[in-house]
Amino acid sequence: MTCFDLSNYFSCIRLRGNTRLDFLQRMSTGDLRGLSVGEGRTTVLTTPIGRIVDWLAVLADTDSLLLLGSAGAKEKTLRWLRKHIFFNDDVQVGEETPATILGIFDEPERVAALAGTTTLPCTPWSHCLADGKRFVRAPVVLGEGWFVIGALDASDATCVNGDWERHRIHSGYPAFPHEISEDYIPLETGLWGSVSFAKGCYTGQEVIARMESRGQIAKKLCVVTSAMPLVAGDELLSQTGDLAGRVTSAAGTVGMAYLRTAFATPDQVLETRAGTQVRVQRVVQI
Repeated sequence: MTCFDLSNYFSCIRLRGNTRLDFLQRMSTGDLRGLSVGEGRTTVLTTPIGRIVDWLAVLADTDSLLLLGSAGAKEKTLRWLRKHIFFNDDVQVGEETPATILGIFDEPERVAALAGTTTLPCTPWSHCLADGKRFVRAPVVLGEGWFVIGALDASDATCVNGDWERHRIHSGYPAFPHEISEDYIPLETGLWGSVSFAKGCYTGQEVIARMESRGQIAKKLCVVTSAMPLVAGDELLSQTGDLAGRVTSAAGTVGMAYLRTAFATPDQVLETRAGTQVRVQRVVQI
């Protein structure tokens, strides 16, 4: 079994109030209209110039929305949301600190035992409450698994033995502050599934829509591999010595890197400044 303690990786923010969904709809890139209790969708908070504030999973409860975001961006996200509440908004932004957040993969029986039921969420980001815990279906990119949020006893926690950084990097799952930051635009990060091109106006829409319509994406996030260990911060060069990009996260011989679009193609061969050959495995798209 692969199990991770993600309590210091995810943040939990609660939105309450009658206009909470409308508020988040105008503040972020995803189309959240019609989101029903038990469903979840992803969206991105962006600046007026389309830069990423945070990438969020929006989980709908009966009377509120639970936002799963980046732990390191939590305070910034709280300030950002509160700053943009207008006088006619019925929205309250609150902070939550769950006891534990686990990621459990490749072990549905374990998850079913924790939930006390075999009826578990089956579509990405769908969720349910069972035995005092919240069970959230993980995104497909991470493989067969769930996030479990809530009070977990000592026997539950004994399964925490995985290397989350290695798992997410191999999967091509971006993280704050390495790949999720105001240095990047959602389309560069491959967050296409979190961006709607059909919804109404939202903060940063003009820049993102123009980038998509003109096909002018300056860089793309990729998973890269090498025969030698990679190091975050490594510059990657083309065969002619041009700067192609930079490694943002690394786990042994696998890493994630933002590459200029001209070099962001599978099987493209690059090298570090030390001469180590690096191959593009795939372009991230979530």
